[in-house]
Amino acid sequence: MYWQTLLFTLETTMPVILLVVLGIWLKYRGIVDSAFVEASSKLVFRVSLPVLMFMAIATADIQLELHLELTVFVALAAVIAYFAAVGWATLVGVNVVQYGAFVQASFRSNLGIVGLALCINAYGDAGAVLGALVLAVVTPIYNLLSVWVLAQQGQAVNWRQQWVAMAQNPLIIAIVLAVPFSVSGLEIPTMVARAGNALASMTLPLALIGIGASLSASALKQANRLTWHIVGLKLLILPSLVGGAAWCIGFRHEELAVIVLMFASPTAAAAFVMAGAMKADVKLTANAIALTTLGAGITVSGFVYVIGLLPLV
Repeated sequence: MYWQTLLFTLETTMPVILLVVLGIWLKYRGIVDSAFVEASSKLVFRVSLPVLMFMAIATADIQLELHLELTVFVALAAVIAYFAAVGWATLVGVNVVQYGAFVQASFRSNLGIVGLALCINAYGDAGAVLGALVLAVVTPIYNLLSVWVLAQQGQAVNWRQQWVAMAQNPLIIAIVLAVPFSVSGLEIPTMVARAGNALASMTLPLALIGIGASLSASALKQANRLTWHIVGLKLLILPSLVGGAAWCIGFRHEELAVIVLMFASPTAAAAFVMAGAMKADVKLTANAIALTTLGAGITVSGFVYVIGLLPLV
């Protein structure tokens, strides 16, 4: 059983780790550069990832009533994670200037790329569907809470603009459009489906290579006390709390694993964009993204191994 669990762990996490490492190597060799990272990120977010979400949900037989508890739980978990990060920031005495960046980097997970990749590696199409549901519910909550905490530094917020931006989010649009196909059983034309699957298949490799290429070795040198607090909170404390709560409530099998994988993912790259737009501490945010991404390979593997030993997966 232990070897089977170890094999399941490696099959889940190693493809993600290897593609991130490949991105680091390609950047080091000069094969890709910052322009590639920027262009590929736009392509993934605006085109291929929405297509992946649409194809995963539209072609699946989703019984939404069976996953109602999951969607409610992850919504509450996202809010609780936010308040836990706020409490931790108060406990360690984060100053006003870094407060918003600290809280956002601590609770906001990279759901769309790393989290989704882990779910797909672990459970294939079923993992993609569950991951997409979590993403659809949690992403708007992340956006609202991020704006709220960053606005406490005195930056004016146009809430109407924020709501419009969320409504125009390509991922949310793709998921909303896909649900009627899944519920009604309406089939996508073969030619369209094949083109969509081909486009979707490039999403995770391209995105993970881009993440690796965007990492900077200087983050290790520049990391301060607050950065390491974020790493511990994001990669260990919050996933443990959320996973433990999910277990106590009764989540099992794929649902439990997907919950843990999504909340154990590193800090989202979107946190950097949001921090810059709200004039928060972008340096702290960038360092947190880099270190949590590097550390997630170890911590997520640990979580997957523990879940595998529970004989639930």
